[in-house]
Amino acid sequence: MTQNSPPSRISIFFLLLPLLILIPALFGVPFSSPDAAYTDLLISHYPNALYLKQSILEYHTIPLWSPAILGGYPFAANPLSGLWYPAGWGALLFPLPQGFTILIALHLVLGGLGMYRLLRAEGLRHFPALFGALAFEFMPKLFAHYGAGHLTLLYAVPWTPWLLLAARNEKRKWASGVVLALIFLADPRWAAYAGLLWLGYLFAYSQYNIPEKIQRLLISLGTTALLSAPLLIPLLEYVSLSTRSRLAPAEVFSHSLPPAQLLGLLFPSGGGSAEWFFYAGGAGVALLLISLTNAQCRKKSRFWLWTAGLSLGLALGSHIPGLELLARLPGFSLLRVPPRTLFLMGMALASIGAHVIASVFGEVIQGQGLNRAARLSLVGLVTFAIFLGGGVWTLAGELPLPVAWGVGAIILAAAWIGAARKRLSPQAWLMGLLFLSVIDWGGAALISFDIRPNEEAFAQQSELAEYLAETPGRFRVYSPSYSLPQHIAAQHGIELADGVEPLQITAYAQFMEAATGVPQDGYSVTLPPFAAGEPSRDNANYIPSPELLGLLNVRYVAAEFDIAVDGLVFREQFGGTCLYENTLALPRAWVQPFGADLGQNATPAEIIAWEPNHITIKAPGPGLLVLSEIAYPGWRVKVDDQKAEMKIVAGILRGVELPAGAHEVEFFFRPLSVYVGLAFFVIGLITTKDFLIGTKNLGSCINNVQDDINSFFLACKGETHLICIGWDALLKCVPPTASSKENKK
Repeated sequence: MTQNSPPSRISIFFLLLPLLILIPALFGVPFSSPDAAYTDLLISHYPNALYLKQSILEYHTIPLWSPAILGGYPFAANPLSGLWYPAGWGALLFPLPQGFTILIALHLVLGGLGMYRLLRAEGLRHFPALFGALAFEFMPKLFAHYGAGHLTLLYAVPWTPWLLLAARNEKRKWASGVVLALIFLADPRWAAYAGLLWLGYLFAYSQYNIPEKIQRLLISLGTTALLSAPLLIPLLEYVSLSTRSRLAPAEVFSHSLPPAQLLGLLFPSGGGSAEWFFYAGGAGVALLLISLTNAQCRKKSRFWLWTAGLSLGLALGSHIPGLELLARLPGFSLLRVPPRTLFLMGMALASIGAHVIASVFGEVIQGQGLNRAARLSLVGLVTFAIFLGGGVWTLAGELPLPVAWGVGAIILAAAWIGAARKRLSPQAWLMGLLFLSVIDWGGAALISFDIRPNEEAFAQQSELAEYLAETPGRFRVYSPSYSLPQHIAAQHGIELADGVEPLQITAYAQFMEAATGVPQDGYSVTLPPFAAGEPSRDNANYIPSPELLGLLNVRYVAAEFDIAVDGLVFREQFGGTCLYENTLALPRAWVQPFGADLGQNATPAEIIAWEPNHITIKAPGPGLLVLSEIAYPGWRVKVDDQKAEMKIVAGILRGVELPAGAHEVEFFFRPLSVYVGLAFFVIGLITTKDFLIGTKNLGSCINNVQDDINSFFLACKGETHLICIGWDALLKCVPPTASSKENKK
């Protein structure tokens, strides 16, 4: 089978197969399991995307600040806002949350295509490269995180093959920097891991001498810093003011992979956590084992074998003595989930499998069978899997589906690989291996997440939300039991004093500790914290302070338990949720006499305009105008169109002193960190304009894929006439490259 034969060209369409797994998600919302109560898609990404979309459509502005949760936070500095990742805006073109699924599907294809091109660049023929691309694209861990709602991570990971491919670009030294910047803008957490992989790949595969490698490294990192500056600089400021900066070394490795979960490599089970899901598939494990027993494969896959081993070691985190020292390094001290390095392991296994097929089975295709070492390793693998499955059955009295699936996949893959002999044609063997692997990966991916109908996902507390949305005035709601989910609150335009967010302003968290009565023992992504992970009852014994909550304009408190405290009056019951009204709540803006205690003798001020980055108030003086909004660097104030000094009230609120008379006061958000970041971004664009405008490599890649697809439709003859017409129309939208013109000649 030659490299350019039509059958191999047609098989490139296998890269679209993973999209079939996502089709059911177009009619619902992904969760990690049928029993899962939460998903980050609804907690963070849906509210942020909805707010961004509404700000553009209603206020015709890009929001830099959000009042949605935690009393407000810097939207432009939050990596989960999706503000600075260009491709992420594509989800806004579709109904939400279905737009996220469409975008994830496009990124999966992007990742598969990048892996295919990377393996071809490493010298592999079509089929081994296609196998590696599908192994990467079908990686069950990707779909497990899809169920957990980790969308920004799924935007970032598929760019990783392109990052390594850019490292091989000899002409454009900054190419890697552009791709790494895209990864950072999508998810800064993954940029740390992808950057380490890229660094190792650059030094392992580059033909340059050490000084030249260091030069390329500095140029790429400089390009990354410039192009990612709109998020990088505000994020550094935000982190320094947040509780994230106080992470203890033990908290950094709090989600380390338990050693017992190492069996997840053989069986598609993550122990209830998407972070621990890293099933490799029967063929993946078998090919890995063969690579370890074959000297030629070990030599060609050395980099990827080291990547797999190191990523697995990092994933184990605190379970490896001495590894906690990494938690003290700059950058790593902000990362909390070491098992995310298992994405690197999945990519490594995909590449190892491709190289094994290219190296060992080159002899098989020529009519030879597997060597003795490979056959023995497969027999040993099958024996181990059978005994392990039998042991689980004996101890548990049943054979769980993940164990049965893993054992069956190993037996089938090993048997098929062992069948590579003269009596089986190379084409049939190769396609059979691909078919078995796709079924294996796809099945594991399907059981790694659950789809819930939209009506069910958005039915939580809808009656409570509608009641609050119909209540006049501007106010906040606090819940010690997460009784009003963030996506429901966002859908109804309700602002929350509590919230789930990895970055929380330290001053606000300290204030809320006193206001809610819930102690903060270490780092928590929720405010208030839930010590035992049971929101409905964890904080039942803590008594909130209506006076302090009142300073935050918290008019209502919703809880799954009774609250007996003066100042909170029971109003309504919504299922198991009790709604209390805070009679001590202050208005969103008020004026109080100079020298008076905070909130005493308060006169409400009139809010005449409210936009994401701008608030206008009419207020009488003399006195201190207090706006119950969070003070943060970048917020400024004008009184009667004259600059004034903004006061920080109670350590967290905005205020300004007013002279006698009626005044118009404007609070506006102009964060210096954002504007400095944008200035550096423009410099980065100018520096890399040849790459961004020319994109010759990308055009060449598109041209290669175009040839693959054209070959497919030629093979279809006249049966897909309408599709062929559509494809020809699409090609007219793609600017011709030098290589495409040459091909036409």
